[in-house]
Amino acid sequence: MKILHFTLFFFLTTHAFASDLCFNKGVSRPYPEYPAQVARDAGWVEAYDALFAKLCRNLKTPNRFFRGYRAHPSPRYIAAYLWDTAFIAQVWMYWDPKIAQELMYYLLRFQKKSGIIHHAVLEILVKPYPYSDSQPPILAWTSWRIFEKSGDVEFLRKVYPGLKRYHEWLKLNRRHPDGLYFWKKPYESGIDNSPRFTNRSESWMDDTTKLASADISAYMAGSMEALEKMARVLGYENDAHELSAEYAHLKFMMNTKLWNEAEGTYFDWDYRKNAHVKVDTVSNFSPMAAGIPDSYQAKRLVQKAMDPKKYNTKIPFPSVSRDEKTFVKDMWRGPVWINMAYLGVYGVNRYGYRSEAAYLGKKVAGGVFETWKNVGNFYEFYDPERYDIKELHRKKGNLWKRIEMGSKPVKNFAGWTALANTLVLEYGEDW
Repeated sequence: MKILHFTLFFFLTTHAFASDLCFNKGVSRPYPEYPAQVARDAGWVEAYDALFAKLCRNLKTPNRFFRGYRAHPSPRYIAAYLWDTAFIAQVWMYWDPKIAQELMYYLLRFQKKSGIIHHAVLEILVKPYPYSDSQPPILAWTSWRIFEKSGDVEFLRKVYPGLKRYHEWLKLNRRHPDGLYFWKKPYESGIDNSPRFTNRSESWMDDTTKLASADISAYMAGSMEALEKMARVLGYENDAHELSAEYAHLKFMMNTKLWNEAEGTYFDWDYRKNAHVKVDTVSNFSPMAAGIPDSYQAKRLVQKAMDPKKYNTKIPFPSVSRDEKTFVKDMWRGPVWINMAYLGVYGVNRYGYRSEAAYLGKKVAGGVFETWKNVGNFYEFYDPERYDIKELHRKKGNLWKRIEMGSKPVKNFAGWTALANTLVLEYGEDW
């Protein structure tokens, strides 16, 4: 009976404890309420609250050793990762835009003179340590979205110089002569064991410098678009003109070389074979988020997104199309990653397919919430066909990764998985 009383007390006061914890961390407001029109499903409201509470617990406050706010994806990952942070900030911008801004400042604080922003800032004992090459360059896009919520021009004034230097570094170090972009290595892409680049265990990896990749090219286009908007707000007209011209050229090259008319999607381009890398993955939707397709191409992509045999699975946007021969429920070879699902929904909505975006967004968010109801936790990646993690694997055959990280998705993961709540806030009124 005592155990029952304690459990009931804990359940009833979780929201209050989470709010107190966040206010103690300097968060200025309670987390956003679940939209009234869709609050009928109490199970989802509870999961929504629990996800924000977990996000708060993963927020790290400044101390004598680590200056500034930073977001850990989960207690297992003791670092601020580049693209994780960019997505996490797009959750915080609805809760407390000042925290979202602080997360951007933290990464820029460790930018090198060359302009590179590293893959992660590790927390090793009492010292932050910038680590590895880089990661998907989406900080400019995120910073513009934060500005759209906050209207804080001073924030743009602070972040623009560093973001522009990072952009110039990428142009010098990740651009092919024709203007398309490449990853230095698979891990830089953030999608470690994708069949685009590696085998399942990662015992073999392709030379990605010989590819023009659809995703990094799209991320760079999105950065050009965001930086141009920032430059116009700040009065840097020469920068804005140059960025607009860069964007137009990159858009032309992507539609000329990366679009495959027969398949109705974008693929990576292999310069060694002078041919597309025909592996149908969720990354092929990233050009939609950057406004690259024309209306006809966008329609083809939306058709794929809505096809149950491809990407409209129980939880939509599997990392590999469900009918792709390489599909398997192992990390980036099939499971759903909520950051990429969010980008997919965002891209569909950008082209005016609001009802389709709301439909897909509800299924993505619902998949996170229903899995929480069944399993009691939030995870790094999700099963596109089930609301549990029984069939999921982590780089099967890779003994080192099994020892290091285990064989299942990391739990207590309220990094970009918390974008499920952003989907509620952005599309919930249409549900």
